Amino acid sequence: MISDELKKQLEQATKEDEKEKEYSKETIDQLLELTKKEKHISLVSSALELSDYEIIGLARDLNEAGFNIVVKQFDDGFHIINQGDLIDKETSTYSFETDDSNEFKFVGLSDVRLGANNQQLEILNDIYRKAQEMGIHNVIICGNISAGLKPITDDSNFIPDTQAQIDYIVSNFPKYEGIKTYFISGKLDDKHLSKKQINIGKRISEAREDMVYLGEDICDITIDRVKMQVMAANLAKTYTASYRVQQIIDAARSEDKPDVFVYGGSLQMEKFTYRDVKCLSVPGVCATDKEMKKKRYSNTIGAWYATVKTDEKGKLESFNAVDSPYYVSNKRQNNGPVIKLNTTGAKPSVDQASIDTALKFLRYARNGMSIDAYMAKFGLNYKELQGLLYIWEMCGKGVRLEPSGSEIVFKKNSPKTKNMSKASIDDLTCTELLVVSDTHFGNKHQQLHLLNELYQEAYNRGIRKALHIGDITDGNYPDRKENPRQQFLHGFDQQVGYVVNMYPQVDGIETDYILGSHDETHYKNGGATVEYWVSITRPDMHFLGQDTGAIDINGVKFVLDHPGGGSSQALSYKPQKRIEILESHTKPKVLLIGHYHKSYHFVYRNIQCIEVPALCAKTQFQQKQGLINSVGGYFLKVYSDKKGNIQYFEPEEIVYGQKDFWDEAGKDKGKVKKLVIPSKGIY
Repeated sequence: MISDELKKQLEQATKEDEKEKEYSKETIDQLLELTKKEKHISLVSSALELSDYEIIGLARDLNEAGFNIVVKQFDDGFHIINQGDLIDKETSTYSFETDDSNEFKFVGLSDVRLGANNQQLEILNDIYRKAQEMGIHNVIICGNISAGLKPITDDSNFIPDTQAQIDYIVSNFPKYEGIKTYFISGKLDDKHLSKKQINIGKRISEAREDMVYLGEDICDITIDRVKMQVMAANLAKTYTASYRVQQIIDAARSEDKPDVFVYGGSLQMEKFTYRDVKCLSVPGVCATDKEMKKKRYSNTIGAWYATVKTDEKGKLESFNAVDSPYYVSNKRQNNGPVIKLNTTGAKPSVDQASIDTALKFLRYARNGMSIDAYMAKFGLNYKELQGLLYIWEMCGKGVRLEPSGSEIVFKKNSPKTKNMSKASIDDLTCTELLVVSDTHFGNKHQQLHLLNELYQEAYNRGIRKALHIGDITDGNYPDRKENPRQQFLHGFDQQVGYVVNMYPQVDGIETDYILGSHDETHYKNGGATVEYWVSITRPDMHFLGQDTGAIDINGVKFVLDHPGGGSSQALSYKPQKRIEILESHTKPKVLLIGHYHKSYHFVYRNIQCIEVPALCAKTQFQQKQGLINSVGGYFLKVYSDKKGNIQYFEPEEIVYGQKDFWDEAGKDKGKVKKLVIPSKGIY
C-alpha cells in the first residue's frame, strides 16, 4: 500500500516536473496487450522495464483518454486489467418523443448478421426503403447486427475478423435520409467483446451518425409515459415459440413490467398481449444456416412496422404493428470483396493488396478453361491456385473446378440472386376482416354487448366480412352435472333461437362461420343441426363446416379451425402442432384457430396464424382447470399481391378486461339488445 507521505512526495514531484515523460506507441500497445488478462502490476512493469508507479500513472492517463484500464488493490499489491470496451452491466435507458398525432413509429428488426454468408442485405435495404415510403424515421434492432466470431473451422462467415466486420457494417449498412437506426448488441455481437475486448456497438455508433448504440443486450425506452423494453435473446431458442417471452414476463414483478416488450434473437415473428404487456417478437433478416438446421430452429425473415400511440396523459392508448415476412431468401449474400481476412492457425493472413491481386487473376479464369493452361500462363503451382480459389470463394465469386474429359476446368457461376423488393402497400389488394370466436350463447358469462361493439366498429370502418371460428352456442353436456347452473339458456331451441334473434345483423356485413365442439353437442344429443336453422333464417350468415372450413378472399386462402382437446400454458404450442400436421400443398395463407380462448399471433411455416380470443368471460370449468381466458377479437388488414401472396399483415388485437364484462347474462339479457344496422342507419 502506498503511504500518505509517499503520495505527497509523488504529487510534489509531479508539480515540479516541467516535462512529463512521453511513452511510445509501442509501449502503450504492449501495455494494452499484456493486460487483456488481469496481472499483478510487478509482472507488467518488469516486462515493460518501467516502475510500478509509472504503470499506475500510465494507466490513469489511458483511462482519461478513454481506455478502460482498471487498477485494483489486493492484499498482495496492485493488479491491472485492460477491460477493452467492456461496458457497465446496468440496463441502459433512452427516451423518444411522439409526433403531433401522439404516435411513435418504428421498424423492429433483429439478427441482421452482416458478415455472415446467410446475411440478406438486399432484404434489409428493401425494409429501409419501405420505412421511408411509410414515413417511418426510426429503426430499432434487437441485437446481432454482426455475424460475430466463429471458430477457425467454421466457414459460415465470409468476414471472420472483428475490425473487418465493423468496417463492413459501417460501409454497407443501409443509410436513408431521415432514418435513424437504434440498436442493442446481442449474443453474436458480444463475442467481439468477450474475445477481442472490442464493443462493436460503440465503434459503429462512433463511425455512423445515423446509428445509435443503446447498450448491451437490453435497453429501457420511454415514449412519453409509456415504458418499452427492448431485449436480445441470451438463452437458447426453444421449440415452443412463445415460451421465452412468456417466461420473461412471468418472471417480472408487476412494478417492473413494461407496457411494450420487444424481443429479438429468437428468429420468430409474434404479437400478443400477456399479463397486460404488449409483446412483439422480432424476426431476423438472415437466411437459415447450418447451425439453425442442426439445432432444428425455425427461422422467419422479415420486419415489423409498429406504432405506439399515447393518450393525452402520455399513457399507452394502443400498440399496433404490421408484419412483413419474406418467404424466400438469397442463400449466399457475401457479395463484394472482403475488407480484411485476419485468420489464425493453419489459414494464412490475407491483406487487402492480396485480395485485389487475386480478383485481377479472376478476370483471366475463363469458363471451361483448363486449370493446367491457366497455371502455365501465370507460372502458378497447384497450391497457389488453391489459395486463389479460397480468396475468390470468400469474396463471393462463384468459381469451382469440374472434370471435363481428361482435364480439370473452371466452372464460373455467379450466385443467382432473387429480387427481394416488395411492392408498396398502396399497390396491393387490402382485405379487411373482423374475426371473432367462442361466443357461447346461452352461457351466463357470454358477452353479447362486446360482440355488438366489435360489429359496430367493423361497420364504422367499412368492413364487409366477419369470420366466426366456432362455438357460437354453449351446447349441452349431460355428463357435466354443473352445466345447467352455468347457463341461462338450455337446449337446442333456446340457444339456436337466441343466435337467430340476437346475433348482430349489420347491413353490408356477411358472417362466415364454422361450428365447434359445443355446437356439435346438439347434434350428438338429438340430431339437431345448428347450421340448418341459422342458415335458413339468417341469410347474412354462411356455414363453412363443422370444426373446420376454408374460404378464398381476394385470392388468399383462409382456414377456420376449431380443434378439440385441452389447452396448454404456452400460447404457441397447440397452434404449432396444428400447423405441423398440414402438408405443404394443403397449407393456407392464414390459419384462424378458436377453442382455446387465447389471443396470439405468429408466423410459422410461412402461415399467418391467429389464436382468436373468446367473447365469453372465464367459466367455472376454466377456473377449475387453471386456464387462460382472453376476451376480445381481431380486426385484420391483409395486403396481398395478384398471386394471393401476403406481403403485409396487420393483426389489430382487441382485448377486453374485467371492467368491460357483464358478471352474468341475467344483466346481459335484460339490458343488451340485438345490434341491427339496416341500410338507412341504426335503430
